[in-house]
Amino acid sequence: MRVYLAATQDIYSGSADVVVHRLLTSYLGKADDKIPNALAHSGYYSGKPDAPTDWCVDSGAHHWISKFFKTGKKDTVENIEAHMENLCSYIRSLDDELKPTWTVEMDLQDIYGIDLINKWREEYWYPLEKETGVRVCYVMHSSDTDDTWKEMLDHPSMNFLGMAFTAGQSLDPWAKRAHEAYEEGKPVHGFACVKAKRMRVIPFWSVDSTSWGAGSMFGTVSSFNARIGKVQEGHAGRRTYRKNPKEALGKLLKTRGRVRVRDVLGTSAGGSLSRLYQNAANEYEKMERFYNSYWKAKGIDWQKQLNE
Repeated sequence: MRVYLAATQDIYSGSADVVVHRLLTSYLGKADDKIPNALAHSGYYSGKPDAPTDWCVDSGAHHWISKFFKTGKKDTVENIEAHMENLCSYIRSLDDELKPTWTVEMDLQDIYGIDLINKWREEYWYPLEKETGVRVCYVMHSSDTDDTWKEMLDHPSMNFLGMAFTAGQSLDPWAKRAHEAYEEGKPVHGFACVKAKRMRVIPFWSVDSTSWGAGSMFGTVSSFNARIGKVQEGHAGRRTYRKNPKEALGKLLKTRGRVRVRDVLGTSAGGSLSRLYQNAANEYEKMERFYNSYWKAKGIDWQKQLNE
């Protein structure tokens, strides 16, 4: 199970330098500048033999979804299509060795209906994947039906499927779909699905976290807990340290030197924001290895299934 970590503002701006082995970027704003910055500050252009190469670019559909549910207003189809044109052109412009591993369609079926999304697939996404070799993730939402899922499984041009579902839903139907995709040899990505409850039930090929760096911004220390299968925050947070230094120091010692006191206290105390981020990235790598072993023990081995 691959775990992609979303680039944060600190990484886009260069306030933090970290090696992230699987990076999720978003094509929003001045993306042609922002994305290379995020890659450069995540170890991708270092020239080292072990430099990471596995990154993806999200289409930014979440921006339109959030805007619609906040205001009830739809953007024009022309604006969205212009955005897709720019994203596709950007991906095509990259040298092969710099292209992302995958990207995501504009999955706005909850706003514009599936017919328009199918039209976009034909006009933008199938041709992009065929021309560049960059995988496109086609996304099923909670509003889609089992018939929609079957069509996606059977479609010869949809070879990478995504799941975007809401909290509180039964996981069983989604687990069944993921198992079906596994049998068909079609990897499945779970959007914002780094919760242990989901990862233990649904055999994703990959997941992503958009909140992995939140603790680093506030001086908290991330640690992977194999007993419960999740990354936990707050072993020695800045607030805890100021409130009860003795207690915080005791917790900090448990990190075995991964993070120093001054890192927790912040840059004004000579601390390193990069060190906090690197610790968090390393702990999410531990989680990735844990779930790969977990699912292999249950007979799910995506690497073998896909000949990766």
